[in-house]
Amino acid sequence: MSPSRNSRARRGTAAVEFALLLPFLMMLFIGVAELVTYMRAVHSLERAAAEVVGAAARLEQATQEDVRGLFDAANLIAAPIRAWTTATTPPPPDRARTFISVVTNRGSGNEVSWTCARGDTTQTARLIAGTSSVTLPNGFVVPAGQTVIVVEIVNTRQAFAVFRVLFGPQGPPAIRTYAIQRPRQAQLSTLSQGCPA
Repeated sequence: MSPSRNSRARRGTAAVEFALLLPFLMMLFIGVAELVTYMRAVHSLERAAAEVVGAAARLEQATQEDVRGLFDAANLIAAPIRAWTTATTPPPPDRARTFISVVTNRGSGNEVSWTCARGDTTQTARLIAGTSSVTLPNGFVVPAGQTVIVVEIVNTRQAFAVFRVLFGPQGPPAIRTYAIQRPRQAQLSTLSQGCPA
């Protein structure tokens, strides 16, 4: 066999090998890109929850306008990820809801003083599910006579095809993040004028 014919055969083999590997390389690249996007969304929502609970902790009293401002701040801080979405047609690429609550211990354990939510009603809270006794993460019990502010953000993002292959047709699990902090100025156990519409 001549040297030129042998080198052409090797080049052809490399092209065939590359063609066989290309789909796997593309899937790996898209999967890494989706993973980075997902991790960025988690970080943005964690930051939004922490900033909103920090702002709420500085309030002297809780009013409807204050809570509306906290909801708006959550979306601004988390941008371009959404901390809450409203029902639109067609639906947005991510469905999200933010919950702001105050938990009080009046001597008989954790109980919800008030809670407000804004966003997609299909998203439910895990921390504050009702108005009776509440179990906070890691068995945290609010000290008797004190309150804490709880901000929980739930976001369900639509995934690319690679994540649907790994997690099934519904995609990756919902991003759930929360932040808890004691109020600095006042108890905030009452909300004047109720939750914003």
